[in-house]
Amino acid sequence: MGDSSKVTRIDDNELGAQIVSHSRQARFLGTSPEEWQVRLKALIAAQEEVVGDVSVENVRQVGEAAGGSNGTLLFDAAFVTKDGLVSGKFVLRFLPTEGLFHEYKLEAQFGLQKALESTSVPVPAQRWLDAEGAYLVRPGYVMEQVEGVSPPMVWKVAGLIAEASVEDRRSMTTELIRAVADIHKVNWREAGLEWLEDRAAGKNPIEREVNWYWDALSWSGNNEYIESLGPVREWLIANEPLDMDLVLCHGDCNFGNYMFSNNKVTAVIDWEMSFLGAPECDLSFLVTGHDVLGAELPWPEGALSFEEMFAEYERVSGRKLRNMDYFYLFSAYRIAVINVLAMKHFPEEALESIMPILKRGPELCIARSKKIAGI
Repeated sequence: MGDSSKVTRIDDNELGAQIVSHSRQARFLGTSPEEWQVRLKALIAAQEEVVGDVSVENVRQVGEAAGGSNGTLLFDAAFVTKDGLVSGKFVLRFLPTEGLFHEYKLEAQFGLQKALESTSVPVPAQRWLDAEGAYLVRPGYVMEQVEGVSPPMVWKVAGLIAEASVEDRRSMTTELIRAVADIHKVNWREAGLEWLEDRAAGKNPIEREVNWYWDALSWSGNNEYIESLGPVREWLIANEPLDMDLVLCHGDCNFGNYMFSNNKVTAVIDWEMSFLGAPECDLSFLVTGHDVLGAELPWPEGALSFEEMFAEYERVSGRKLRNMDYFYLFSAYRIAVINVLAMKHFPEEALESIMPILKRGPELCIARSKKIAGI
């Protein structure tokens, strides 16, 4: 959209790395790889399919591209079933002691990805769920590790896409948009995802999502932003478009949540922000995230522009994107709330360096509300 916040820009790549680093510290505070090794062995040994010895090795944190509001660990495991020895590489997702959001439904995240395994959307195979933390101490689930690499938070100047050839950049950005279109093609009723209609109060889909984030903002207790974002919430609810297709939205559509191998998307990850909404929700979120972090960095030669991405989306989906100004404001509202929650989530010593970036979301939301809604 090109109306990024006018605050002074620090090194966005460095700020992105700091956010990931501080997130990790918050999620793993007080635990060690050795402790997780013991917990994971207990979880695997408790599975009905496992009849013999279990080994868990190489427990480690993920690379810099990963973020998300849950904790994430990679590990290798081997165990004996009635059919013989099974070994593989796995991923643990767990609920941190101090979460970013006001509520987490880890069992729902597991079930959603399980439902998507039978669709064209590439997701990791889900293995084991410990919904109550009986073995992991924290609620969590394990899925199979997928071959691939995801770009970092600031994707234009470092990592997979930035370091690729011109041709490969075009291929990967094209494949990302096609993966988003595949998500929106999912028949969410047939997939058993009707429970997403109860995500928050409200009679309409976007109203419910607006209210989910309002509940999160109220939980934060940040009265300054509750007051300034309140009119935006009211306007979004009052002006929700009625002419939209209701689809499954990834919810956290950014380059870091799409894994690539040989220029193809091998997995879409981080589904905790999923909801039922319009296709425009994901596409506007992709642009808005960029406007908050990395907008002033040079565009990599060969990578599709956002305009080209939208055209490709319309081509492969057969849908015409509509009401984009509304959804740009909706996405700015979501990111504004997420940034405010991060102000509550991160320790005081971390906030000094990353506060400039956390203020960008609310500033962008207010700027867009004036431009789009006149408030």
